Amino acid sequence: MLKITEDDAHDCLILEPSGSLNRSDIDRLTERFNDMVNATGRVPNLVVHAPGFPGWRYFGTMLKHLRFIREHHKLIRRIALVTDGRILEYAPKIARYFVAAEVRQFPPEDLDGALAWVAETQPRTSGVTVIEGLPDDVVGISVDGMIGASDYAATIVPLIEAKLARHDKIKMIYRIGPGFEAFTPGAVWADARFGTLHLAGFSKVAVLSDIGWIRHSVRLFAPLIPAEVHVFGADDLDAAKAWVLAA
Repeated sequence: MLKITEDDAHDCLILEPSGSLNRSDIDRLTERFNDMVNATGRVPNLVVHAPGFPGWRYFGTMLKHLRFIREHHKLIRRIALVTDGRILEYAPKIARYFVAAEVRQFPPEDLDGALAWVAETQPRTSGVTVIEGLPDDVVGISVDGMIGASDYAATIVPLIEAKLARHDKIKMIYRIGPGFEAFTPGAVWADARFGTLHLAGFSKVAVLSDIGWIRHSVRLFAPLIPAEVHVFGADDLDAAKAWVLAA
């Protein structure tokens, strides 16, 4: 059985395994995880609270079936393991599933310390850069690193809405740089929601990327977009500008 508690104050999910875990436990966790992401636009950290370490068999079962770990392992920032010292023997195995996350063990009586640790905020630099020197009816942005819902709320959406307030139709240059890592689930949601409301306001969209799956996806969905769409290499900014500005 797996008890799951959402802790909004510490922006985390508290997981308390007891006895054997089964697929329904994992499905319920995946659902709660995704619901929290969609509700907050942030990826929660994880606190595993097991005062008496239940053994690798239980942790292994949980990790084996957590599909969202494979999809979002770069997004989960911290994992706190609140349990006895025997966890240290297995910590490297657990950490292997969370390539980009910091994993730390706390003694069984220090749940408060674990919650405080996962809740520590770290300054985050926006991964969005506005491409300057373009006509007023053209939006130019370049993204790198991890792009979250806050990037949409703080930069992308206000920029586009301001231009749509001045022009019936606008054009876009969207460059996905070599340092791009991923869109968070919150960013994907923000993008889908924004596209539903404003996609008809674009006449041309140039997407610049060398990432295969992005180039393929853009070409696949281009016929569904009510605008001319063209894919360029990440370094072909001049060619993209020429295409967007052509009558």
